[in-house]
Amino acid sequence: MVEFVARTPGLHPWDAVYMTGDHDRLGRWKSDAVRLDWRDGAFRTHVDLPPGVRVAYLFTRGSWRSAELDANGREHLPRELTTLPGLRVDVEVPDWGRESVRYHADFPSAFLPHPHTVAVHLPPGYDHDPHRYYPVLYLHDGQNLFDSHTAFAGVPWRCDESAEQLARLGEITPVIQVGVYNTPDRLKEYGPTDDRHDMSASYGRFLIEEVKPFIDAAYRTRGGPEQTGVCGSSMGGLISLELARRHPDVFGRCAALSPSLWWDRERLLRHLADHPHELARCRVWLDMGTLEGPSDSGLPPMVRRARRLAATLGHFPPHQFRYTEVDGGMHNEWAWAARFPDVLRFLFPK
Repeated sequence: MVEFVARTPGLHPWDAVYMTGDHDRLGRWKSDAVRLDWRDGAFRTHVDLPPGVRVAYLFTRGSWRSAELDANGREHLPRELTTLPGLRVDVEVPDWGRESVRYHADFPSAFLPHPHTVAVHLPPGYDHDPHRYYPVLYLHDGQNLFDSHTAFAGVPWRCDESAEQLARLGEITPVIQVGVYNTPDRLKEYGPTDDRHDMSASYGRFLIEEVKPFIDAAYRTRGGPEQTGVCGSSMGGLISLELARRHPDVFGRCAALSPSLWWDRERLLRHLADHPHELARCRVWLDMGTLEGPSDSGLPPMVRRARRLAATLGHFPPHQFRYTEVDGGMHNEWAWAARFPDVLRFLFPK
């Protein structure tokens, strides 16, 4: 049994403090794994860890965005210890609040009428190794990814929490995630058509010619297509597939969660049936829940469409294409958040 004591200025007995670490009994880097109690002027807990085990650990306020900082106000690197019977660990936490998500509000475009907010999640250790460069995942509907205050129905995907945990566990390559907020023109931007005024083409130019160059200049990215992904759900899943097939020189990884394949009389399905090679250079994740939409024949039309697309791409090797049919899965943010960790494991394996 190991006792952990955290002393920190500015907090009150009723505040929440947690710890996490790489051991099962420390939550395997789940940010709110073990809650500490206030006793005798400090936050304390006992964890039943076997003796002689080397563990890494950190303290948080319940999320990675509120993790402890070091004396210089930067992300605190994991603390380490070797357990001993009756060991007591007493630490000082100078401050809290890692700036893991950075916001660029009102990002303008020469191609679209509305500016977009762009949110960037940086992986753990980003500020400690200035010579390391990272792959990038671009995600649509950016307000639904990181923050419950902006997410639809208050349910975010928790992309930052999932990516932090998986990167610390070594299950994925650490990745920069770029969430692009939608606008009142969401359907037009995400809905490709054959019309000469197709706004989805303009949205693609916005991402490729304006957002991506900014991200590559402002952050340490590995910018080739094999290190650049695009991801979204519903209409965001549709435009992700469309961007991957249109721009294989930019996007080499694609995740389409519950894509709206019905759009424009199944235009994308019809096109890929004739030109499946357009995704041949891309690692593609496709999924659908069995409870997405009404069914009059035992199988919702959305699932039938996804199966048709899976059959079209089924000749790709297994490491390049994954179709997942989620039993009981519905068309909502909660369902997409639940399977996002598997998306990361597939797109950016360690």
